[in-house]
Amino acid sequence: MNAAIINKTNTSWWPKFIIAAFILFAFFIGYMVRLAMQTDVDLVSKDYYKKEIAYQQHLNQVKETNNLSGEVTIVQAAAAEQLSLVFPEVFTPQKITGSIHFFRPSDAKLDFEVPVQLNNDRQQHISTERLTKGLWRVQINWQAANKNYYIQKEITIE
Repeated sequence: MNAAIINKTNTSWWPKFIIAAFILFAFFIGYMVRLAMQTDVDLVSKDYYKKEIAYQQHLNQVKETNNLSGEVTIVQAAAAEQLSLVFPEVFTPQKITGSIHFFRPSDAKLDFEVPVQLNNDRQQHISTERLTKGLWRVQINWQAANKNYYIQKEITIE
């Protein structure tokens, strides 16, 4: 009769461990899905597909810019807390129109745009107060003599 009695204290704990591992894994996946749904994803721009259609025009602007005899330069004067954009000598300052877009890859909320307004020395000075420390992409899009130009430069504010 003693052989018929089953000793319950010798049962294996492996099935309980496997079930607990599956439950913990399911909670972890649920937590990660919830975290992913709450993460803010910044696209390069809100009207991305609309800009994609105009890509050939953009390529033409870049080609025109590359054909210039001079180059647009950005000089960062840390002491004066300003950026100086210097345009090539081939342009007349009063006949240039366009925009300068400051793009912050890490935070779209910091992006801003200013119009091109050159002084008589073909320069534009922009205060760095609005520019937080880190990487910025400066996208300059301008028109002069019935031609469109575009250049993008990266700067680091320290």
